[in-house]
Amino acid sequence: MKKLVYILISILVLNCSCKKWIDPSMNVDPNNPTDVSMAQLLAPVEANLAFEVGGELARYTCDWMQHITGLQSQAADNDIYTISEADVDGAWSYNLYTPGMIDTKILMDKAAETGSPYYEGVAKILMAYHLGVATDMWGDVPYSDALKGVTNVLKPKYDTQQEIYASIFTLLDDAISDFGMASSVFSPGDEDLIYGGDLSKWEKTAYALKARYSMHLEKRNGSTAYSDALAAIANSYTSNSDDFKFVFGSALNNSNPIYRSEQDRAGYYSACATFENMLSSTGDPRQPVYFTGAVGSIPGQPNASASSIGPGYASATSPVYLISYAEIKFIEAEARYMLNNADPLAVTAYNDGLKASLQREGVFGDGTWFNANLITSGTITLEKIIDQKYLSSFLQIETWTDWRRTGYPVLSLATGAVTSQIPRRLPYPQSERLYNTENMPAGLTITDRVWWDAAK
Repeated sequence: MKKLVYILISILVLNCSCKKWIDPSMNVDPNNPTDVSMAQLLAPVEANLAFEVGGELARYTCDWMQHITGLQSQAADNDIYTISEADVDGAWSYNLYTPGMIDTKILMDKAAETGSPYYEGVAKILMAYHLGVATDMWGDVPYSDALKGVTNVLKPKYDTQQEIYASIFTLLDDAISDFGMASSVFSPGDEDLIYGGDLSKWEKTAYALKARYSMHLEKRNGSTAYSDALAAIANSYTSNSDDFKFVFGSALNNSNPIYRSEQDRAGYYSACATFENMLSSTGDPRQPVYFTGAVGSIPGQPNASASSIGPGYASATSPVYLISYAEIKFIEAEARYMLNNADPLAVTAYNDGLKASLQREGVFGDGTWFNANLITSGTITLEKIIDQKYLSSFLQIETWTDWRRTGYPVLSLATGAVTSQIPRRLPYPQSERLYNTENMPAGLTITDRVWWDAAK
């Protein structure tokens, strides 16, 4: 009987004190940390953004913009504008929002909590960029009600594109203010794979993005958009060394997204005849950087003999350009020309943009081709500005925005197209329709216009 009492007492003691007796740290998996430092967040956010912008989204939009052509399977379908809600799930759910914007929001919050405005400014620029990509691809997207974690809002409302643009400009202005603070507990350094912690270049990037996004609103804001862009450009990039670009590594899991795509699905994409012909018409020296030859495939008419994407953009270590000095000079040329088509500085900006592009690609040489292809006050037009910007922005999704804004370059519908127009937006992803139906805009097709793309 006494033995039984001891056993019962022992069981009661164990049941009552197990929380104290078992060390809680025994259940912590060291391989799955619940928290990371800002330094550990920054590089993955940058790499993920560049991988998505320079990879999947570029393959869709630059196919439609006839930089490249899809030859087989899903790429050939995309060539004739076949794209489903399931096709874009990865870009939305597993890149831009998770981990993209979620990790960027964590970085912003950590910076604010630790009194680190320099880190906070960088995070705000990265958030503005993510938002810009998302809204320019889809239109209305979740933001103000999103990024709050699974315990808060699982079905966030959508902000209008007009509201998203207001948020973008606020983020960029706040970032500029953050860089003006006298001190910061923590500051980005070598873990910043884009600028190595150079805050002056991050500040220039904030202004560069203000210029880009101001131009996106020209159908809504008219001349104010051009004036706003020029005001931002005054504090923006001054040379190719300022370019906002991400350089990938030689290891396969660290390599350029187009290279990865070509390794996984060789022969899916080739040069497009539209782009090749524009380059060939002037003997453009960038052609061998962009492609392995001069043969293109007509959209909707796969040509297995067409040239492949060239070493400058499809090697393991090829950079992805997020925004560049060349783009800024073409923005300046457009803004000045649209405000006053006799402004000589519009001509200067155009020629500076062309020169910057040639130098960036390493083909300026002795300047012979450049001097033969300069623009003058008597030959400058909006079409020529946008066409040259297009030729200088190979595999950059910004060309889709420029085409939607201006109608240039003039592109023909793909042979066998499943729509009567070139797409003007991406379909919302399947995951949103299934799990956020009450908030996702309904009834839209890929040929419907986003808010800033107002019909003139």
